[in-house]
Amino acid sequence: MLLENTRKISPEDTSERPAQLGIQSVEIAGTILDVLIRAEGPMKLAELAASLKMPSAKVHRYLVSLIRTGLVKQLKDSSKYDLGPVAFQLGIKGFARFEPLQLAETILTELVEQVGETSALAVWTDKGPTMVRVMEARHDFATSVAPTHHCPMTFSATGLVFSSFDDPGRTEGPIERELEQNRASGRVNAPKERAALAELIRETRSRGFACIADGGGDGFGAVSVPIFDPTGRLLMALTVFGRTRRVDSGPDSALARIVVASGKRLSEAFGFRY
Repeated sequence: MLLENTRKISPEDTSERPAQLGIQSVEIAGTILDVLIRAEGPMKLAELAASLKMPSAKVHRYLVSLIRTGLVKQLKDSSKYDLGPVAFQLGIKGFARFEPLQLAETILTELVEQVGETSALAVWTDKGPTMVRVMEARHDFATSVAPTHHCPMTFSATGLVFSSFDDPGRTEGPIERELEQNRASGRVNAPKERAALAELIRETRSRGFACIADGGGDGFGAVSVPIFDPTGRLLMALTVFGRTRRVDSGPDSALARIVVASGKRLSEAFGFRY
């Protein structure tokens, strides 16, 4: 039964230790659902049991109750288990009620207050990485960027995040055009050949974020981190930037540590698991 591990709780217990009390069987059921959520597709009972490190018979009892509630379904053709219709409705309702941009703006504000420089969010549009939220720092040397600013793919920290973590099917064309422009213009501090960009992408993927100092000779430094959805797909980039004489945007800098921590917090809010 789903509530097989429920125990009686006295009023004294609930007032003294509310954070420590719970129903173990509900937590186990939640763990089963989590495994199904992260799976590539329907799973066999044995696969579920192995992932959970639980006896198959015990997992099966939970699955029976989860099926009755509609959170899990069993496929007739393969007998495998998958998320049920109620789980689907939970996902739809949860997404409708979740306000990711509101949380993102809170994080942007916190970043500005913490590091004293401008922070921004960028998403992919038909014109490439585009700023959709910008929170400017409040000092005379603050960097000002329009909320619709389009970021270079090859010599901005934001662009490098998209070049490194986004779907190559939509980034390859813009990357090739920009490399050609870099060569034609002789732009300083910008890759002009695929090999040079490949090295920047390798470094970005290896450390998990992008950092640029005076990219394209623009006089600015920036740190940008990818924000992922539950499947690991890139949703947006979170970036902090400022003038190079004010900002240490190195990979081992305090700024990098702060921006990376904020990015992880936002990705986790979207459901991504590190």
